[in-house]
Amino acid sequence: MFRLIIFGCFGLLVFLKFRSELRRPESHGFYMFFAFEALLVLGYLNIQLSGTFNGLRILSVILLVCSGLMAFSGFYGLKRYGRPGKDWEDTTRLIQQGIFRWIRHPLYTSLMLLALGILLNHPTPGAVLAFGVAFVFLFLASRIEEKENMEKFGDDYLSYQRKTKRYLPFLI
Repeated sequence: MFRLIIFGCFGLLVFLKFRSELRRPESHGFYMFFAFEALLVLGYLNIQLSGTFNGLRILSVILLVCSGLMAFSGFYGLKRYGRPGKDWEDTTRLIQQGIFRWIRHPLYTSLMLLALGILLNHPTPGAVLAFGVAFVFLFLASRIEEKENMEKFGDDYLSYQRKTKRYLPFLI
């Protein structure tokens, strides 16, 4: 029952954060709402703190640590180099320093690693489905954000796209 209450509270917080975006399917925030809700479902279904440590659980912990490091690096870059506007991700400057030198979307990568880490903690069919939904909506949100960044930064962003990968340095 406690898990359900926590899940409901976090679900409500996500709704309150993204409620204005739900009227704008052309914005990346619209897709982020569904991605975060799917991540909450994944966490609700799959977070188990007890059990044996097998290969999947160890890989899960590694991915969760990598997710945290990637998130820290992305938030640090936004704060240090981005000159945030009204929102922490609303930068007035195209960031090409720090982690952003190698990938354009460290925070999406962080969330994808988080989802995979949670999934591998205790894979179940429901968790696989929630992971798939979260992954698809994170991918769609990043695609929409690329369009938003093109509109905002123009040719500078196009040049930046040619020099960097979207999610993983040197790969994709």
